[in-house]
Amino acid sequence: MPKVVNSQNRRRSVGEAIHRIAAREGLEGVSVRVVAAEAGLSVGAVQREFRTKDELLRFALDFSIAEVADRFSRVRVGPESLTFAEGMRAVLVDLLPTDDRRRAQARIWAAFYARAAVDRVFAETLADLDAQARENLAAALGYAREQGELASGQEPEALAELLLVMIDGLWLTCARLPDGDSLDGPRAAIDAAVALVTAG
Repeated sequence: MPKVVNSQNRRRSVGEAIHRIAAREGLEGVSVRVVAAEAGLSVGAVQREFRTKDELLRFALDFSIAEVADRFSRVRVGPESLTFAEGMRAVLVDLLPTDDRRRAQARIWAAFYARAAVDRVFAETLADLDAQARENLAAALGYAREQGELASGQEPEALAELLLVMIDGLWLTCARLPDGDSLDGPRAAIDAAVALVTAG
């Protein structure tokens, strides 16, 4: 049992280290050695968990996505809670780089996305994530249509694709924004998307 605990602690330390590096400088210079130094671990300790930069990047994405999904799960839509429009806005606004943590997550996504353009394994990972997101979005949009909260004539499946593209674009835009740059543009885009998708 102690071995498992030590492994879990090492992996969490690595995940936190990658987030700090990504927030400061992006992931171009990330390596097992750099992450080990940032995490206060030996190179050997990190290599026991991650043999290559690709494995580090995959773990960084999984670590980041799990945290974002946990935040999203706290957004409640339904009777005596948020309307679909309010929930959709809350989820999209949560992706904006309003702090170092969210900035790091956008940069981790962008680095993984760029790698997926030329690496089949990375592309398959994103395709799996898209499939899960598409299913969740279609269910949420189907509920919104039942409640009369979708704009007239909109189909949940098509809107799910639109929102996937928007989320990708939003995170990629946020990844390249300089620290402290205005978020007025992305916020306006979110408002426009919510208005397009929802009734009223």
